[in-house]
Amino acid sequence: MREAASQNGGVAGATVGEALEAVRRLVRALRIGANRAHDTVGISSAELFVLRALEEGGAVESLNELAARTYTDQSSASPIVARLQRRRLIRRQRATADRRRIVIELTDRGRTVLRRAPEAPQATVITALRRMPVSERTALARGLTHLVAEMGWANARTAMLFEEPARRSSKRRAGASLEESGT
Repeated sequence: MREAASQNGGVAGATVGEALEAVRRLVRALRIGANRAHDTVGISSAELFVLRALEEGGAVESLNELAARTYTDQSSASPIVARLQRRRLIRRQRATADRRRIVIELTDRGRTVLRRAPEAPQATVITALRRMPVSERTALARGLTHLVAEMGWANARTAMLFEEPARRSSKRRAGASLEESGT
């Protein structure tokens, strides 16, 4: 590492190397966790994360509530919920108290899958982040946000880990293309 650091700018190069090594380890740990979820119970790590959120916190009365539990937004959670519902791992039904609300809850089949499932890799990250002092967690968030901006991804659409963001409709894309071209 010292040799690489001296070739890449001394101390500054060592810091870049250390940061890159930490990113590699994080990505590897997340990928291994995602593969373990898929290999063990046949679902994605995002699906497992949503199921665990319902298991730990109970049913939710809106997609927004579930998205908040999983530190994401409604547009990221929606396709995952739809897949889980199709596989009958969760159920969506009208709330009895307020028919405008939709209750999302685990099914018996979903609970059975969770009994065999490993921990969701996202949960491992969240647990580690919560153990960090607030000042370090804040500095990490600031640093990662800056890194993403430097990479040109600050305004990129996001999704849950190892999921692709939902594609925009072709009408929207066509409209965006017209706006970008100035017509």
